[in-house]
Amino acid sequence: MLGPGSLVGIVRFHEGGDVSGAMAALIRGGIEQVEVTIDTPGALAAVADAAAEGRTVGVGTVVDSEQVRAAAEAGARFVVSPGLVQEVIETAITLGLEPVPGVFTATEILAATAAGARVMKLFPASCGGPAYLRALRGPFPTIAMIPTGGVRIEEVRAYLEAGATVIALGSELVGRVAPRSDADLDWIAAQAARATAAVRDGALSAQASG
Repeated sequence: MLGPGSLVGIVRFHEGGDVSGAMAALIRGGIEQVEVTIDTPGALAAVADAAAEGRTVGVGTVVDSEQVRAAAEAGARFVVSPGLVQEVIETAITLGLEPVPGVFTATEILAATAAGARVMKLFPASCGGPAYLRALRGPFPTIAMIPTGGVRIEEVRAYLEAGATVIALGSELVGRVAPRSDADLDWIAAQAARATAAVRDGALSAQASG
């Protein structure tokens, strides 16, 4: 789960819609790990359906322990936060979920590590870009980091070469509104395939330059 050189597709539709369809399209395009934000109407039901099919699925925008418990009951394997919330980390670990707190500074990385987190979400990644991630890799060479927020498919290789462990993409893959047609679902699958290829190529490049 959330292994090196992998990809997470994030589904976030503020008005709800065909969440399960979008998730299925991501999977069809080659993305094996999907996150659905808890503020998406129908998120937990879609997570439960995907988990019942044996998919690796997580819940995002989790900010308290009650939401962690709800995610666990739905069958989530990991929970992602926009920031560093100690009770989210502790509850997730207790329930056997992987907590992925949002961090941006060295101080937050140290605090998240002290709370027990092993994987960090670098957010919003676009504010610093690959160069900022590379700078953080100096004092934190082994911390698993997932750049999220404003990351584009064209930037995947640069982030991996800078030291990203996993890449997470949201609206770049699924848009900002739920799919309404087969053409929309095909577009999501095509974007997922592009991203999967970019991650594969970027991982090979990072290994060669490492």
